[in-house]
Amino acid sequence: MIIAILVSFFLLLFLGMPIAFTMGSVTAGMLFLEDVSLELLVQRMFAGVDSFSLLALPLFILAGNIMGKGGLTKRLIRLANAIVGKLSGGLGMTSVVTSALFGSVSGSTVATTFAVGSVMVPKMQEQKYSNAFTASILGPAGILGLIIPPSITMVILGITTNISIGELFIAGLIPGILLTVIFCIYVAIMSKKKGYGVVEQEKITWKEFFHITKEAFLPLMTPVFILGGIFSGLVTATEAAVIAVLYGLLLSLYYRELTFRNFKGIMTNSAVTSASILIIISVANAFAYVLTTNRIPDMISNFFLQYADTTFQFLLMVSVILLVLGMMMEVTTLIILLGPIFMPIAMQFGVDPVHFGIVLIMNFALANITPPVGLSVIAGCSITDRNMGIEDTLPYILHVIAIVALVVLIIILFPAISTFLPSLFA
Repeated sequence: MIIAILVSFFLLLFLGMPIAFTMGSVTAGMLFLEDVSLELLVQRMFAGVDSFSLLALPLFILAGNIMGKGGLTKRLIRLANAIVGKLSGGLGMTSVVTSALFGSVSGSTVATTFAVGSVMVPKMQEQKYSNAFTASILGPAGILGLIIPPSITMVILGITTNISIGELFIAGLIPGILLTVIFCIYVAIMSKKKGYGVVEQEKITWKEFFHITKEAFLPLMTPVFILGGIFSGLVTATEAAVIAVLYGLLLSLYYRELTFRNFKGIMTNSAVTSASILIIISVANAFAYVLTTNRIPDMISNFFLQYADTTFQFLLMVSVILLVLGMMMEVTTLIILLGPIFMPIAMQFGVDPVHFGIVLIMNFALANITPPVGLSVIAGCSITDRNMGIEDTLPYILHVIAIVALVVLIIILFPAISTFLPSLFA
């Protein structure tokens, strides 16, 4: 049965069938072979999305889209450019820092890449950055939106594994900042080595810097309101998402950059993006049911308990498995399928739930940039040049993958990086 499930799943996946239909087909096939009514498939699909917390998902997506089109991105780019724009590789570093800032507003990897890339790509091309380097920076920089709160991926992980979403949000701050700094160092080194970009001689006065900071102040308050509301106990993560939508809408109207035509497109795009993710979540719940009834999670648990003697070995095994599967599967699917399997084992090893959650989040970030299903890299290629493929980003993308893998290892070795801030609010 296990072999039949795995062979069917990967065969359909490699034939190009969408992941939701792949899981649905395999689930239906297994239920049919076990002489179980297919009504169970529908029931489990509805149960998979019957959650108040899941309302945060489309709301955060909507908030990010509103903020991307409402003038907030431009103000964040100006601030990032004022901070690092005069350094070697300044424009590339501006892209990274802006992605981190916008990630703290939108919570979405692909949304971050497109929002920042649409503005930065033409400027980077003007300064002689190669398309390969540009795509390999803009795409992976989008994963900062997955790590820095509020993160849509953290919402899904928190719901799936019963980890506090608020604690995950606050725990992602230090890892997100760490990865941002390392990305910037890499961009500076490669830009100087390859001669990318130019160092602007004109300096920004303190008066100009104050004005730019003041312009970006209100957008930067978004994560403060979200995290403050959650940790004060005034709102849940779902209610905080509503605040993010309303705050983004008010700022967009204040800046007068949101038109009715743009708003229609934002609503449509948000609905389609939300629906595609929720369909995967619903079908994955039914797929997980089939796996559970066939005791596959128990077998995986026994494997880990048998061969992993230490917490480090366990977390390393999890990371390797996610690295391999991340090359073939979309992150949301990995969360739904593997989160409930790995979490009980982590508890048996005595791993702090928040630390384990951040280890998973960092591995999901890595999965977003590993070919061939590296959505962030695909987005980076798409925004840089429609004719680019992931193979065109070599060798730079390999450097970036190594950087993220290094940060994953650091997070595993030093749990305090994940748990320090949440412990202050305990």
